Amino acid sequence: GVHMGFSRETATTLVHHTLLGSTLYAMQSGQHPAILRNSVTSPAGTTASAIYELENGKFRTVVKDAIWACYRRSLEMGGSDSNVGPGRVAFPQPREV
Repeated sequence: GVHMGFSRETATTLVHHTLLGSTLYAMQSGQHPAILRNSVTSPAGTTASAIYELENGKFRTVVKDAIWACYRRSLEMGGSDSNVGPGRVAFPQPREV
């Protein structure tokens, strides 16, 4: 929001309240996020424009990859095999006899 003319304080407050409101709405509704997204997205509206930019920038892929990276690192830190997830094949470790 700063690049749009808001003060840093106002921009930060807007971000916090947007995330808080969206999260509370999703938690209280009990509905799948895709259903909620569709219910607030008007054709050619502001939400549709924002979603288009997020999808165009591969936002979903970046978030998914970040989550997998976090999970793999947590496995490594716990001493487990981290060769899991999309594009990875975990091979069973040979057992000693």
